[in-house]
Parts: sequence; C-alpha cells; structure tokens
Amino acid sequence: MNFKPIFYLILIIGSTSGICLAESIPVKSIPAYWSIVQVPTGFDSLKVSIKKKASLTGINDVKEYLNALQFREQLKASDNPPLIFPTSAGVYNGSLQSDSLSAFNQLIFLSRNLGDRNAEAGVLHSYGIINALKGDMDHALILFNEALIINLELNNTSAIVKNYLNLARVNSFNGNFTEAIKYSHALVDISTSTRSNSSLAEGYMSLANLWTVQKNFQEAETMVLRKALPLYFYKLKDKSGTMKCYDQLALIYQQQKRFSEAKWFYIQSNMLARKVNDPSGIVNSLVNLAHVKMSIGDHLLALRDIREAEQLSVKHKYNYKLIEIKSDLAELYTKLGDPVAANSAFSEFSVLKDALLRKAL
Repeated sequence: MNFKPIFYLILIIGSTSGICLAESIPVKSIPAYWSIVQVPTGFDSLKVSIKKKASLTGINDVKEYLNALQFREQLKASDNPPLIFPTSAGVYNGSLQSDSLSAFNQLIFLSRNLGDRNAEAGVLHSYGIINALKGDMDHALILFNEALIINLELNNTSAIVKNYLNLARVNSFNGNFTEAIKYSHALVDISTSTRSNSSLAEGYMSLANLWTVQKNFQEAETMVLRKALPLYFYKLKDKSGTMKCYDQLALIYQQQKRFSEAKWFYIQSNMLARKVNDPSGIVNSLVNLAHVKMSIGDHLLALRDIREAEQLSVKHKYNYKLIEIKSDLAELYTKLGDPVAANSAFSEFSVLKDALLRKAL
C-alpha cells in the first residue's frame, strides 16, 4: 500500500488545524473581488477578445464591449465563497500549492475527503466563474452543471438559484438562447416553489430579455406586463426593478417601431428615476428617449435630451455613457446640418473610446 498521499494529508491537517481556525484574514488583504483563486488579468481572454472587437470605430462595437463588461461583473457578483473555507486545510487564501495537484484539484480532493458536499459545490461554482472570465465557456458550463447536480441533491436553494442564473447568462452570452431559456424557466420554477420574489422577478426579466432578443415580442411583453412589473411594483416595491420593466417594455415597442408606446414607457422610467434621485437612471432614460425621437425625426427634441444626459454624465463621471452620448451628438449634429459640431463630437467620442480601451487591461 502506498502511504505517501495519506502521510501528506495528515501532515497538512496536523500543521494547520491548530492555528488556522483561530486566525482571521486581515480586512486590508481582501481584494474587492475575492475568489478561491484570483484570476490573473493577463489571462482574461474574454476581456481581451472583446477588447479586440471594440477596437473598431463603430459605437455598436463599443456597446458590445460594455455589455461584456457588465456580463463579467454579474459573474463576479455571484461568486461569494466564505472567506473561511471549510476544508482540512483550515483558512484557505489561495496560497495552497503542490507540485502534482492544481489548487482546484487540491480543494476538490480535500472537500471530498471531508465529505463536505457544500464545499465541493462551492469550488465547482467558483471555478466555473473563473473559466467563464477566462473565456472558456464550455468548461464553465460543465462546472456549473456539476455544481448544480450537487446542490440539487442537497436542496441548497440559494446555491441552485445562482447556478441557474449563471447557466442562463453564459448560454445567453454564447448565443444558445434555447438553453438560456430552459435555465431561466428553471429559475422561475424554483423561485416560485420557495416563494423567493426577488429571484422570481429576475427569472421573469431574464425570460423577457431573451424573448426580446429572439424577437418574440408578444411573449416578452406579456411576461413583463403580467409577471415582472406587478411583482416589482406591488410586492417588492423595488423602484430599480420597476424602471427595468419600463425600459424593457419600451425596448420591446421600440424594436417593433411602435414609437409612441416606447416613448411613453421611457418617460415613465425617466420620471421614476427623477423621483428617487437616480442620476444614472435619468441619463439612461434620456438617451433611450432621444433614440426614439431620432427615429421619428424629432432631432431638436432629441438634442435637448442628449445634452441634458451629457451634463449629468460629466457631473457624475459616467465616462462609459459619455462615449455613447458623444456618438449620438455627432449623428444629431450631422442631421441638423452642423458639420463643425459633428466633427467635434466625433473627435471627443474617439478620444473617450480609445481611453476606455487603454484602461481596459
């Protein structure tokens, strides 16, 4: 019998268990985004690939890049393993190393030897996020599914919700909308059974967004009007969620060229944002409202909205939004017959875009 692996495991337990549980990790050493193993930014291939696409001159490429950043932040926000990791290694801070085993394999090995299925599922979920951030979506989906199987066995509903959310998000990002819809439905089902209104509303909005992308406008409209909006407005009393519903409905109508209805819901979103003093919401609704007015030829009215959005963005340092605003100003001034102002706005757009891409990595 080979006793060497057993000896090493006993050595790890004996050398750490006496001190690790009594110690705490200093707050100053914990980064803003903590994970089981930190992701080296140089290997963040998702960000690199999106940056290359955004190096083109069009505003749509920049929007694609910004959407990818939002997707990354959503993934990060769903990764919250406990700082005191429940393995025989005691407090785990990413420093455990071995010549023969990766940190991932060590954590899986330790959690399985302890019979700690919660810890095992947490490792799988966290490494799924890490692989997604690195651009390896296929491996991320495998890990999320493995974590989901364990969490379903344990009936760990909060973890199951996160698994479903990330499976829906990654599949949607990959363009696999059928799978994304399947997991969004699963999220709705478990949230309904557990009476978790916040995750239920998120599931409704995920479905509405996916159906909007697929141009299944009737399903999307019904989902928001009959499900998500009443839940956010009446039960949760969630102003931010209510604004998302208004924006989603406006987008649904805007894509169908039902501009009167789109404008009405963007106005509702703008009024609510002003009521709760949400400058970011005000800016977003003003820009969206301007786009509708541009579509129907109300260029002067659109210019008024865009200028107000520009002033608020400068005041609150919404640099990402300013890129879109400068692009809109260049287009508006061109249509209004002011080439000097149009060229100035386009130059500012180019400077801001290049600064964003330089800062990205």
